[in-house]
Amino acid sequence: MATVTIATRSLKKGKAYVIHFNNPETGKKEYHKTLRRKDLAQEEANRLRTLLDSGRLPTKDTRQPKQQCLPTFGQAALLCQAEWDRKLGEGKISNASHSGYGYLLAPIIKEWAHTLLHDLDEDTIRDYRIRVAEQTKAKLVARGEEGKNCNVLANRRLFVIKQVFAQAKRHGLIDKDVAKSIPYLSEKDSERKKAQKPIEVDALLEIAAQRRAKHYMVLAILLAVEHGCSTQEILALKSSDIDLDENRITFHRTKNGVTRSHQIMPRTRNALIARFEHVTQYRKKRGVKAKGNSVIGHMDGTPFKSIDTAWSNLCKDHDFNDLHFHDHRHTYCTNVLLSGSTLKETNVMIGHKTLRMTDRYSHLEGVMDSTPQDRLAARYAMTGTDGTPSEAADT
Repeated sequence: MATVTIATRSLKKGKAYVIHFNNPETGKKEYHKTLRRKDLAQEEANRLRTLLDSGRLPTKDTRQPKQQCLPTFGQAALLCQAEWDRKLGEGKISNASHSGYGYLLAPIIKEWAHTLLHDLDEDTIRDYRIRVAEQTKAKLVARGEEGKNCNVLANRRLFVIKQVFAQAKRHGLIDKDVAKSIPYLSEKDSERKKAQKPIEVDALLEIAAQRRAKHYMVLAILLAVEHGCSTQEILALKSSDIDLDENRITFHRTKNGVTRSHQIMPRTRNALIARFEHVTQYRKKRGVKAKGNSVIGHMDGTPFKSIDTAWSNLCKDHDFNDLHFHDHRHTYCTNVLLSGSTLKETNVMIGHKTLRMTDRYSHLEGVMDSTPQDRLAARYAMTGTDGTPSEAADT
């Protein structure tokens, strides 16, 4: 009987089972293959022993070269990171996307850095995706934020995993991309569509005007509800993006590379003028020199890193328990549509890259245009219930 041995190797995470055999032609011990599961290693050893007993040697297709053994997720992740670096250098992805991919990849590497790619089958990846969603949901419940979408992070992690496996397939580390066909979790059921009515926006602005952060928070809210700005667009807004003479304002959204220009709404214009006057007076009174030109930022013009604390305190003090700052973009889209704009017009104004992203508001199309109903009501008003002309119509 042919001599086939299985040696157990301890790894940082789990074990590996290395299969060797004695070559009957040379009498030398040779490496055959490494597997991470003991049962699979035993099965492969039995298959190899049968092959050798029949007088045949394993072919190049069945043997795994030593230098290519143990292709791990961590090794494939390095290839993926190199690809992102290349795309960043070529301008195909933004700095925000590049750093975002790295941020999403970090916990996955921590989980699977030393795990063989061949051990990460479709079920393992699906289980990880579900686990991330469940953990996110638990954290949101603990913070009292049940309304937030717990599937978004799971889907973003899955997107990165798909990228890693695609690179592994491209470089020949795996024969089959098991992640390619795994579907994303539905985000529609838990998608937030919370929008405020104009009277609710007025009440919020009145409260913000009484806060310590009133010199920028009122303006930030107006930029969001009247121009659909995200927090990133607000923090990135420069004084050079504003032309009060032409009454135009330009927003740059690095998340998707979209730049959009709006006519400045009256309340936003007044808030901008008030902000500029406040900053000018403060600098003159305190002798502060300008170091930047951020509109929503420190008095020296350098940008804020975030407005989350000011917004969270406002919500906490006034019992806005289920109002997120990002909801203001929904408020903007909803009220733009209800004022008579089309989905296409709204798509351009909000800066969505595809119409599909704006299509979540398509349920409003039935109430956007009341003209047909107005005409029908007018026609009915001209006749009686029996179809004869009414007295009003005769006069």
